[in-house]
Amino acid sequence: MSIRRLSRVFNETERNTRGIMLTLAICLTAVVAAAAQPETLTGEVVDPQRQVVPGASVTIRSLDGAIVDQAVTGATGEFRLTLAPGAYELTVELSGFASERRAVSLDPGAAFEPLSIQLRIAGFDQEVIVSANMPDIAREIRLPGRELDERTEQDVGEYLRTQPGLSSVRRGPINLEPTIRGLQENQVGMFVDGTRTFSAGPARMDSDLSHVSPRTIESVRVVKGPYALTWGAGTLSAVQVETFRPAFTSEPFTINGRVGLNYGGNGDRTEGSAGFWGASERARFSFFQSVRTGNNYKDGDDNLIPGDYESFDTRWSAGGRVGDRGLIEYSGGYQKQNDIDYPGRILDATLFETFSHSVEATWSPAGGRVRELFAQFYVNTKDHVMNNDEKPTALNNPNRVPPFGLRLDLPATSDTIGGSAHAVLGQGPIDWKLGVDFFSLDQSADRSVYRRRDDRLLFTDIVWPDANINDVGAYTQLIYRRGRGQVGAAVRIDAVSTSAGETSPFFDENTTGDLDQTETNVSAALNATMQVNDLWSVSAGVGRAVRTAMTLERYSDRFPTTKFQVAAEFMGNPSLKPERGVEVNVGTIAGNSRATVEADFFYRQIDDYITVMPDPSLLKRLPLSPNTVFRYINGTTANFTGYEVRGRVAASDYLDVQGFLGYVQATDVLLDEPVFGIPPFEQRFSVRGHSAGSEHWVELVVSHANEQDRVATARLEVPTVGWTTIDLLAGIRLGEGAALRIGLENLADQAYTIHLNALNPFARSRIFEPGRRAYLGLEYEF
Repeated sequence: MSIRRLSRVFNETERNTRGIMLTLAICLTAVVAAAAQPETLTGEVVDPQRQVVPGASVTIRSLDGAIVDQAVTGATGEFRLTLAPGAYELTVELSGFASERRAVSLDPGAAFEPLSIQLRIAGFDQEVIVSANMPDIAREIRLPGRELDERTEQDVGEYLRTQPGLSSVRRGPINLEPTIRGLQENQVGMFVDGTRTFSAGPARMDSDLSHVSPRTIESVRVVKGPYALTWGAGTLSAVQVETFRPAFTSEPFTINGRVGLNYGGNGDRTEGSAGFWGASERARFSFFQSVRTGNNYKDGDDNLIPGDYESFDTRWSAGGRVGDRGLIEYSGGYQKQNDIDYPGRILDATLFETFSHSVEATWSPAGGRVRELFAQFYVNTKDHVMNNDEKPTALNNPNRVPPFGLRLDLPATSDTIGGSAHAVLGQGPIDWKLGVDFFSLDQSADRSVYRRRDDRLLFTDIVWPDANINDVGAYTQLIYRRGRGQVGAAVRIDAVSTSAGETSPFFDENTTGDLDQTETNVSAALNATMQVNDLWSVSAGVGRAVRTAMTLERYSDRFPTTKFQVAAEFMGNPSLKPERGVEVNVGTIAGNSRATVEADFFYRQIDDYITVMPDPSLLKRLPLSPNTVFRYINGTTANFTGYEVRGRVAASDYLDVQGFLGYVQATDVLLDEPVFGIPPFEQRFSVRGHSAGSEHWVELVVSHANEQDRVATARLEVPTVGWTTIDLLAGIRLGEGAALRIGLENLADQAYTIHLNALNPFARSRIFEPGRRAYLGLEYEF
């Protein structure tokens, strides 16, 4: 079957979506509810030193493999499961530890002693955790993050494209920006080990997650919807990257490590990485170093796409136990990125330089209602410089004004100081969390424009006017469990203040409202989950989150935007009101250990939606810019609806089949047209064959996106055509600790672009993805 014919088959899937939903509903409602009298099974999970282990996943299955109940251990390592009498298998899992399985038998009316489960240390592992519900409140769906290594990914945002409801914006070869169900940039709260960082420059050449090497990531948690209220402010959805830290061990101080080398053709993407870590009963540390480089690549039509980059990444951590119940941990990182091509921006990046430091302390009292006390303080600093050395504006052009080449220099800084503290209390079926957090963000940027031939300074202007955003938030969260059901609720209040330093006379004359603004924002969420029977669970939630306008939206002085992909200039608005998003989610999971079907549906309404409108009264700043200048405004309402359906089948002991469908539709009510930057209908299917222990595997992946003609024409968004790609991947265990990974991406060498990719501002075409690309990876762990 040809790629073109395969694409037509996938395109029909969107038209038949109604039938798919009806079939899914019939399958789910065909499950009969169980009626056995439930019993309660309790226990605790401890590490090799018999210290409590919070956050472990506890799953109970019937003997035929069906999931009966699930729980996550609390701050004191405890768990509670509700079961009908019978025989079961209990599994406990947590990153850094080997999975523990145990047979459990419950007799009617009998007294059950609490279980004590001790975990063993495992090697370095990575996983991606995707949750459609409230963190700590509803159960999470765990997805294997080993694909970060299996595909030798050099960017987290690129990998997230393989998950339902997630995508990313490409502006250059790396530093892709994650998106969730049509939400972009600061509508998505982004965190690294509980800390906040923000984009380093006004051209948004990096995301808040860009400055962490994929080789140091232990897990990625994605929350779809306004339920991450305990993570931080403004989270209409959220992503959190958690870096690796070794588990404590009762053995003498042990050193482990791993080294890796990855190479990808078509762009010469090369990565070398090394790390080592150690732990004893009371102390642990880790240290990782990686180097990533790349060059220009070719798309499927053999066109050359600028893609040079260098990235040097270092990350470390050290921690120790204080007494029997305390823990103090320090983690830090340094990254230097040089000479990155950005075909989707009017400038390239000369450098990024990032430092991060975090100190956290945890105390878990023995007994009583207080289960955990936690505090964290962090500092993140970013320096960023941009240039136009390889852009058309650097060249002489007699048909342009000005006819001579220009040299642009644009240094920027983005520094964040923040912290958080919380207390976890519990009594019986109720868990209660009280917390506070804050961040202070300082951003500044200046642009200098020179005549290139003699380096004569033409003018200097302010891009970010020493802007500051302060946010102090407090929250409370309550979880109530009864039988097979769970209800969780959270409320959050944020006090926000924004200010700016010196602005230009033009900005002062053409904007309204004070530079200094204050807000008080209230967010809340409610979620309920019910395990209907052994095969079927349902969940529903509603939440409200409030996002304040950021520096570029408030204070930009005729500077190109990032979200709207238009090469024009944009004027800030200091008095922008915050966006207020309300979202309703309904989800269900049906299946057993051999096959599962998941479905999630959502409706979101964002009031005071921040958008842009052309303003003929504004004069452009640069002679090369389009004549029309846009202004940031609060629109009325933006409405979003969508769904994701995911299925998995273990066709045999050696063959797995899985796939997903995802769809988002959104309307900007003010302009009566689609919201800018909405992904098209997407599908992904894979077949994976593997050995009994998955030491060896081979996988065929087919990805498809329909054409996207639902575009914001008033803001110059252009449609994209549909595409289909085929990838072939394989992994081989070479021996104790050694693994080989090979792959061929875009097997048919298709020329295609992701709809969310940025436009080349000079060619007015979207950045194309790489054509056929082979890769090879070798890793050794000791």
